Amino acid sequence: MKALDEIVDLMKKTTEIYLVRHGQSIHNLEERIAGQHDSRLTELGFQDAQGVAVAIGRSDFDVVYCSDLLRAQQTAETICNHLKLNCPINFSPLLRELDYGDFTEKPVSETFEFLNYKVAQGQRYPGGEGFIHLEERTQRFLFQLKRESPGSRVLVVSHAGSLRLLAMLFDPKRRQEHLDRAYGNRFLGKVVLDANQELVSMEVIQNPRRNDSTV
Repeated sequence: MKALDEIVDLMKKTTEIYLVRHGQSIHNLEERIAGQHDSRLTELGFQDAQGVAVAIGRSDFDVVYCSDLLRAQQTAETICNHLKLNCPINFSPLLRELDYGDFTEKPVSETFEFLNYKVAQGQRYPGGEGFIHLEERTQRFLFQLKRESPGSRVLVVSHAGSLRLLAMLFDPKRRQEHLDRAYGNRFLGKVVLDANQELVSMEVIQNPRRNDSTV
């Protein structure tokens, strides 16, 4: 009986983290780089957020962490309203998309022809960030999450770039797999950490393929 109680106690201390990408934005629709500029959701983007809420299917969250950019905020608010969440929502600049600098507002194809940050990880966009800067910023968020919310059920709403880095940091053994993945506008993943904040499991719940820009 004591062993069973210990197992139950450990289960209570696990941290569950749901990872969500924002719904389709105006910039996604137009295939332009938004980066750290605000871009509101399209009508389809709000449907994306509602679809993710249905896929989540639970309301017992302890906290929501969300990028402070508009498209992520609108997604988080739509999910919270649909699921009737009443937990705190923390908006963080650490979860922002990569800063594409001078290439913000330019076509996605032109931007990645100039520089693919996933490949040229030591380079940065003029006036903006590179892979290593996004990784450092995402790592700071992860430290914050682990410090503030151990043993909690957490919802994180963010962007393709920061979700990619979070996945790589949670699960470094599959770093290349997470790096290569396209994170669609209805992406939903789940990470479980044990009482020592070590990875137990990581899964992609849904990631429908659609012709949306992944930035």
